[in-house]
Amino acid sequence: MKNDKIKILFLRREMEHFNVQTRYPDANASQTIGLLRWVLMALIVVVHTNLVADTGCADTVYGNLYRWAGNVVWLASPLFFLISGYLFVASNSGFSWQAFTVKCRRRLKTWVVPYLLWNTIFLLFYGLVGLVLPSVLGDIPPLQEMTLTDLLKAYWCIRGEGFNSGPIDGPLWFLRDLMVIALFTPVYVAIIRCHKASFIVPVVLGFLPHQLGFESEMAFFMIGIWLNVWMPSLTELLKKPVKYSMPIYLIASVVVTAIPIPVWSVAAVTFIRNLAGMYLVAQLCERVVVRYSSTDWRTLSEPVFFVFAFHSMVARPLTKLAATWLVSRNAGSLQFCTVHLINAAIVIMVAVLVYKMLKRYVPGVCGVLSGNKVNG
Repeated sequence: MKNDKIKILFLRREMEHFNVQTRYPDANASQTIGLLRWVLMALIVVVHTNLVADTGCADTVYGNLYRWAGNVVWLASPLFFLISGYLFVASNSGFSWQAFTVKCRRRLKTWVVPYLLWNTIFLLFYGLVGLVLPSVLGDIPPLQEMTLTDLLKAYWCIRGEGFNSGPIDGPLWFLRDLMVIALFTPVYVAIIRCHKASFIVPVVLGFLPHQLGFESEMAFFMIGIWLNVWMPSLTELLKKPVKYSMPIYLIASVVVTAIPIPVWSVAAVTFIRNLAGMYLVAQLCERVVVRYSSTDWRTLSEPVFFVFAFHSMVARPLTKLAATWLVSRNAGSLQFCTVHLINAAIVIMVAVLVYKMLKRYVPGVCGVLSGNKVNG
């Protein structure tokens, strides 16, 4: 324990003696990030409205289409971690120990408070809905049967097992992991500031088999920091065509999806696929921002966190009902695909509508639930 305290004090002194030059994204990059957040949120909703798990149709045409589509939709999480890392160290005066402590205090309002509130809301929601539609609960025990341990786990790991577990508001596993990973930002910055070649560190981390469950998340968070420290302009980076991005992405997608490869190599190929795919998605969003330069994508992205935290409240019951209806009709894959996309659109529209109503009538509450990302 004493040695740990000495190491922490040493790290703090080291951070106090250097100021790493970081920057906020320029206007175009900020707009691109705004659009990216919308796209990634939509992809996450598509994941959480899939009908495969509830209908056991993994071997059908629809199931196989969804499996291949996973090469796109599963880009959302790593790209969110990368953006989070980039923005966490962003500062006009450089990143230092003082900047880190200020960031942590701000994140109490924008991360910790919404995280606790949303999980409390979902705890009550599942307690009520579970009385009417028990199948919605899945592996969550009914509220009236929960022990004190279950109640505490609802805020951390009540869904799933081990490192693949999640809180009762399932999508917030991302925020839970992000809060933990961000605590070690001074360590990442100390490594990355040394040399531009430090990019190899998150790459190696991403290549490792996921024994702990968060290696890839940490790797992409670090890449976000690396981009902020070593890339003067995200806009210029995204304007550069990378000749082999598309073929690398396609080949890696085929390998991960259709070719049996050694278990130890899955993480590495997936990491390569995600890097190439993320660059392509970001480039596409940058092109859209330039093409529709009169649109304020930052303002449009205001509801993204709210939709992200709220959507499973609608998605879970809707998906259960849709699955039951489709199975009873012995529906084909075309109907499955159509209903899946309609459900995703309904979930997003309902979430945005609830957000707008809260913003209009109780803006203070809406601001807290949205991580204080509400203007006016």
